[in-house]
Amino acid sequence: MPSRAANLVLYTVSTLIVVVMVVWMQADPRGLDAMSHEDGWIENITAIGFGIGAIAFGLAAWRTPYLRKATTSWALLMTIGWALISFVCMGEEISWGQRIFHIATPKIMQEHNTQDEINIHDIAAVNNFMGGTYRWLSIYMVLGGLGIPLLARTKIGKTVFRRTYFPVLPWCYSALWVGAYLYGKYYTAWHPIPNIGPIDAGSEVREMMIGLGSAFFAIHTLLWPSDVYIGP
Repeated sequence: MPSRAANLVLYTVSTLIVVVMVVWMQADPRGLDAMSHEDGWIENITAIGFGIGAIAFGLAAWRTPYLRKATTSWALLMTIGWALISFVCMGEEISWGQRIFHIATPKIMQEHNTQDEINIHDIAAVNNFMGGTYRWLSIYMVLGGLGIPLLARTKIGKTVFRRTYFPVLPWCYSALWVGAYLYGKYYTAWHPIPNIGPIDAGSEVREMMIGLGSAFFAIHTLLWPSDVYIGP
């Protein structure tokens, strides 16, 4: 478990990322918007963050002593689940390498994908069934960054998470997860900046924050499992 000073540093870093992006948006929205377009720096950092998250969660599932000693299959499944979520988010962010490897969009996806790309979340039927991609991303951020950590402090939450070995986000990263949600909500719905595409500067920066947040969470799980798992 990291020391109290280390936790304070991690909390400060998480908070500063949100603050820096807010200041950047206010001071130079056009510059930030230019970096938030397809295959720009913001999107690439997002993909890297989710990629690191997938690898670190996978390594945690493979080598964490807490899980090796567990007597229930839930122990591995929960951590692998976080790894799969991160992996899918990474793949969707870069359209599964379509532009990197110059892969043409299959005809069947051209007909149904709103962005003419090889990804799942932009398929109209999928998006409609899920009630909107960003709604689910918002649930992911708020639930993972605030709801689950709060539930883990209750008696029933502790019991469930102890039995299932469910990885719970440490509080030092909650500011980044919840900040990502509030950032996206503010700049895409509550107070969009004129002449700046909210789909880029607002949404892409939000995704970058949660990508970094997922990487931090996964690395923390790998390095300090006793700070993430309530059990055994």
